[in-house]
Amino acid sequence: MTILFRMVRSRTFDPSTALTQVVDLFASKGYSETSMEDIVKATGVSRYGLYGTFGNKRELFEQALDRYADSMGKQAFLRLLEPDASLDHIRKIFQERVSDMCCEEETKGCLFIHTAMELAPQDEDLRDVLQRFMRRMSKLFAVGLEAAKAKGEVRESLDVNAAGELLTSTMFGLAVLGRTGFSREALDGIVENTLRAMR
Repeated sequence: MTILFRMVRSRTFDPSTALTQVVDLFASKGYSETSMEDIVKATGVSRYGLYGTFGNKRELFEQALDRYADSMGKQAFLRLLEPDASLDHIRKIFQERVSDMCCEEETKGCLFIHTAMELAPQDEDLRDVLQRFMRRMSKLFAVGLEAAKAKGEVRESLDVNAAGELLTSTMFGLAVLGRTGFSREALDGIVENTLRAMR
């Protein structure tokens, strides 16, 4: 009975909230610099509770990557699939990301940038995860640009697939610049210049 009671108590936390806290921690410190003790402190969940719910550190990290991908404006990106998608919808995606990067309340990193630089070169599985995510992002941008082209918002000759890849590269480049302290004004300027070049 005592053992059962302890097991129940160890699971009295919200896994979704804990995973969000882990995402922020990995994004800030990277995988290698984040210890299980760091995760315990950040979430307030015991090692037993973390292992029982998420698995080991690597498994927890992979779930954090999935959560981070979902949090990167998923609904805003899906909006690009609608027939009335426009250049303004693409601009809004960038504005939301820049706002997140330049949040004054806390220093935020980009989990994908950390993963790409730290783990992807020697980890084929994670490299594939990142590449699939970026391909999806590029495709969604391309679909949105096609709708924008139909409205006359971008030039008729624009290669939307190549432009989608450019926007994806710009998105991740902004994350690097934001991490190194570039101002909100500078990042907004990059976004506007990139979009202007497609008109």
